[in-house]
Amino acid sequence: MSDAAAKRRAKQTVNNLALSLIVAVLATALIIMIVPRDDSMQIQRVDYQSEAIAAEAAIGEDVFVPELDESWWANSARLEQTAGVQSWFIGIVTDNNQFIGIQQGFGIDPTWLALELQGNWQSGEREINGNTWQVWEDLTPSSPKETKHYALVYEFEQNAILIYGTATEDAIGSIAAQVEIN
Repeated sequence: MSDAAAKRRAKQTVNNLALSLIVAVLATALIIMIVPRDDSMQIQRVDYQSEAIAAEAAIGEDVFVPELDESWWANSARLEQTAGVQSWFIGIVTDNNQFIGIQQGFGIDPTWLALELQGNWQSGEREINGNTWQVWEDLTPSSPKETKHYALVYEFEQNAILIYGTATEDAIGSIAAQVEIN
């Protein structure tokens, strides 16, 4: 066998390798382009006002239903049961994708409140529209903020409203300002 034939076969192997690599990259690009992707928002908006009507009918209690800023939306609204206490929950997403949770407990006891505020400590009080709210902050602040980074708690009769989240204190306070207890 001659040197020329060996060189030609060696060169053909490199050419075939390069050609195979190009075909593989083009096939991958084609698959990526033709596979459908769902680019829509994964978390759906919830009609929390309709859910509130159903919740009131189910438990026979008035539930807190705030008016939201135009750019805010609810992603969750439901009745829950924790430690034997019935509660109403609304999850809200603010305009800058921060979270605000509203938890309204009916016939609460200290156990329910302790479970809901686990990992937080009462750091003071805040007066909002004539109501004295307890301020609860995260025991171990972290980045990113945890769900109950900052919380306001208002207890009345045997009930309580917790408003908490990763949003600013002003945003959480704007929801608390809407609470009117008859």
